[in-house]
Amino acid sequence: MTESFIHYLWQFQQFKTSLLLTTKDEPLKVLKTGMLNTDAGPDFLQARVLIGEIEWAGNVEMHLRASDWNIHQHQADKAYNNVILHVVWESDKPILRADGSEIPTLELKTITDSALLDRYQLLLSNKSVIPCAEQFAGVSDLAKITTFDKALTRRLIQKAKGIEELLDQNNGDWEETTYQLLAKNFGFKLNSEAFLRLAQNLPLKVLLKHRDNLLQIEAMLFGQAGLLVEVDEYSEKLTREFDFFAAKFSLKEQQLQAHEWKLLRTRPANFPTIRIAQLAKLITSQQSFFSLFTQTGSVDELRKALQVEQSAYWQDHYHFSKKAARRNNGLGKGSVDILLINTVIPLLACYAQKTDNQAYMDRAVAFLESFPAESNHIIDMWKQLGQSITTAFDAQAGIELYNHFCTQKRCLQCHVGIEILKR
Repeated sequence: MTESFIHYLWQFQQFKTSLLLTTKDEPLKVLKTGMLNTDAGPDFLQARVLIGEIEWAGNVEMHLRASDWNIHQHQADKAYNNVILHVVWESDKPILRADGSEIPTLELKTITDSALLDRYQLLLSNKSVIPCAEQFAGVSDLAKITTFDKALTRRLIQKAKGIEELLDQNNGDWEETTYQLLAKNFGFKLNSEAFLRLAQNLPLKVLLKHRDNLLQIEAMLFGQAGLLVEVDEYSEKLTREFDFFAAKFSLKEQQLQAHEWKLLRTRPANFPTIRIAQLAKLITSQQSFFSLFTQTGSVDELRKALQVEQSAYWQDHYHFSKKAARRNNGLGKGSVDILLINTVIPLLACYAQKTDNQAYMDRAVAFLESFPAESNHIIDMWKQLGQSITTAFDAQAGIELYNHFCTQKRCLQCHVGIEILKR
């Protein structure tokens, strides 16, 4: 038994609601369950109940046992003074307010359908990472669509919060924030944090002063990344350029170390050196990443803008003096799509919230519906259950649902789980 299950029982009134009685045998009628509170304080706010002949308006608190009220020290917390009903699974003792009056209590153990409890326990005890896997095929399309839509909305909001934190660190500078976000995503998970630190330690405003000179952009990026080694004519040129700019902009004070970059089990085409060279080329091709990502209305236009080829040296090398077995092409369509999904979509979501402009959020969703779904083990699991995953919209929703609901067994906050319990 969990408090989440008690929340579910109360919110959806999944118990025998006729002829309800408090533990003092007072007639009880629920007029309004109230709003679930996800912050500190009572569990449901602004509820209304009729106890005997008196209508009460206030908050409702829930526990597994009535005595948990005292264990949690609610009797000393003024936030609980307005509790009008204590809903518990088991009433093991009377609970008093600060003024000595007893809080009316509703015990659910005796009025809850045992079959409903069995279905809930079956979900919780299921060893599958997706607890409803065995029942998923029988769930209505409406419940599935609603669940995936809400999961995507949650994912966009959470991603937007992350960008808002970055924006705050940059004192509201959208351009620097966009550049740092893009750079982080050039790390493709394995080197994302190193790329983010590189961008934070080497401001875009410094790079843009030299965007007409690719060699200088490369020199600053490779030098600040701590990856420069003098082994050939090209690397010697970069070193000379970096030494000049490092002195001019005090860059070496925040220079990364070579060991911060992860190279093991990385294909040459995905080496951070290749990605840095591609980022350098992209910087020379765009005056404003923020304008590009927020004002471009077509996925194809965005793809075209990011499909750049790195400089000639990095087309046949994967590290300084190390030749590639085959030619390194520029960013491929798959890589570009991943960059756009992880950069443009959350950026638009954040900008929509900050400007209170729904059009940007709508564009983010429309873009997601334009990208094909990625392929990974989470998507494969959903497909095995018969769920259609064809677009990035579906994929991102499925990933969010899996990571933050299924693996945590939050079935009671999921429309699929709720439908299964109501059968």
